[in-house]
Amino acid sequence: MNATVREIKPESPELEDVLESIAAAATTLEMEVYLVGGFVRDRLLGGAQGKDIDLVTVDADPMPLLAAVAAGFGWHPPERFERFGTAQIRGGAYIVEGVRARAERYDPESRNPDVRPGTLKEDIWRRDFTVNTLCQTLDGAVLDITGMGVDDLLAGVLRTPLPPAETFAEDPLRMYRAARFVARLGFKLAPGTVEAMRAQAARTSILSIERVSDEIRRMLVAPYASAGIEVLREAGLLEQVLPELVAAIGIEQGGYHTHDVYGHTVRTVDFTRPDLVTRSAALLHDIAKPPTHVVAAGGRHTFYDHPQIGAEMARDILTRWRFSNDEISDVSRLVRLHLRPIQYDRESFSDTAVRRLIRDAGPLRDRMLDLARADTLASAYPTLEGLDELGERMARLDAGGVVSAMADPLTGDELMALAGRGPGPWVGLAKAAIREAIIEGTLPPGDRDRAREWVEAHTEVLTGD
Repeated sequence: MNATVREIKPESPELEDVLESIAAAATTLEMEVYLVGGFVRDRLLGGAQGKDIDLVTVDADPMPLLAAVAAGFGWHPPERFERFGTAQIRGGAYIVEGVRARAERYDPESRNPDVRPGTLKEDIWRRDFTVNTLCQTLDGAVLDITGMGVDDLLAGVLRTPLPPAETFAEDPLRMYRAARFVARLGFKLAPGTVEAMRAQAARTSILSIERVSDEIRRMLVAPYASAGIEVLREAGLLEQVLPELVAAIGIEQGGYHTHDVYGHTVRTVDFTRPDLVTRSAALLHDIAKPPTHVVAAGGRHTFYDHPQIGAEMARDILTRWRFSNDEISDVSRLVRLHLRPIQYDRESFSDTAVRRLIRDAGPLRDRMLDLARADTLASAYPTLEGLDELGERMARLDAGGVVSAMADPLTGDELMALAGRGPGPWVGLAKAAIREAIIEGTLPPGDRDRAREWVEAHTEVLTGD
């Protein structure tokens, strides 16, 4: 098939310098080089231009080209990744990756391809989606080798170059990539794509959880995250990776809720800022509602203790997805706390209760409030006024961060000296009692002398009585 050629506008000077260096090196080395993939796709879509530049070389190893570009900018020499058949250089915000045009045949029992050098056309037709098959020559023209890429880009359609069953059978990770691209670009899947994904959903079992988790992480922080989640659900992939959320489909709720637990969850995700911890907490904030669901007298739906149970479920899920320990801790804490801001009432929340929430949220306070606002917006609550007031009150009571960054004013050694006792569980209990006095406003934070006076006046703290 003949390639169509289309002109595009030039790039910003910084990026242009890198592209000019690539073009100069290609001319000097007499190499046939093209820009490919997401870099070209995003240039045509406009908006902010990425700094990841993908190159394909024809009948040549990309290493000499990358070495020349790196040397010109004083970057580190290129690194080769034998497993993926690629080479890469990094400098500043830029990542330039090169690969020799190749043809691949995949082992049906794994994702390991049998790779051989190929033509540009062979390389392009083996790629995942037509919008990622577009190539650009180094002198400013775009090649649409499949004849579908530009039209699909303009129409906002995600389509596989080959029949989707063949594309996904070769590499089932492409099904998760489909969900991620829908979430990032806001595109629709071409007819027949979801059906092909559903037919091969079970084949994703050959994928490493690390690769799947990476796609989920990138999907969650994308502009249209809920659309990506919906693709996973429709394709039968959500059952594979997050069956706990599938269980939320059809679970009714009462009160201000307008959707079932699943529908409310995906709306909450979209209403949060694109921060991985907050979005993950939004995805999992009601994950324990299905196992705690009870229809009480009068048809009232209850979900007792779902924040606490959900925090433990979130910990298990994110451990399964290989999130970091810090991410797991933060998300599970947000899930545990997510209802408390929503339950805020000016009359019933004392300063002590607000300080306790400040302490419990710690550095996650803004994320906790963001999650609460999203949870509220995803329902039919009439106003965010209460949450706004809570945020202002927390800031006032925690001026200077004295509550959220609370440290014990007395050490264990000091407490043992005051009590004339040796170490034991009582030391931890004494410290907890002092912290509660600070939360209640009886003691000022960080005042060692006042803390010592308070302890001496409350001998039961030292005796354990």
